[in-house]
Amino acid sequence: MKHLLMIAISVLTFSACSSKKAIVEEETLPKDIALKPDNNFTQEDDQLRMRSLIQEIDSLISAEPCTDVANWKFTAIGAKACGGPSSYIAYPIQLEDEILPKVTQFTSMQSTFNTKYGMMSDCAIVLPPAEITCENGKAVLIGDRLEKEEVE
Repeated sequence: MKHLLMIAISVLTFSACSSKKAIVEEETLPKDIALKPDNNFTQEDDQLRMRSLIQEIDSLISAEPCTDVANWKFTAIGAKACGGPSSYIAYPIQLEDEILPKVTQFTSMQSTFNTKYGMMSDCAIVLPPAEITCENGKAVLIGDRLEKEEVE
């Protein structure tokens, strides 16, 4: 009886150890911390790319003098961490096909940056400008639509 009990316990122990284990895919396993990129370097690199793109947009816009506001439009640019645009820019209508894709790219980059690095913002709503004026050959955005409606 004693031997029978030992055999039963041994069989149960071995059968428990031989249970099927789920196959784990390698990409779902935790990564070695040494392989993680340096966040500060990556964040600075992302900021540099965004800065470079906004400078490219600004140089395209500044190459065209503002002499008639009818030839200019404005658009939202950037993305606040809690939603909405970070600002508005004026651009010449004749360069719309060249500028708007870059504005969209910048807005997407900033949105991704905000999510990737857990950025926060003031969550204030940035309202569209009321109008565009030309001052010293440059397009200037004036006030916001809400201010203009309150004055009228």
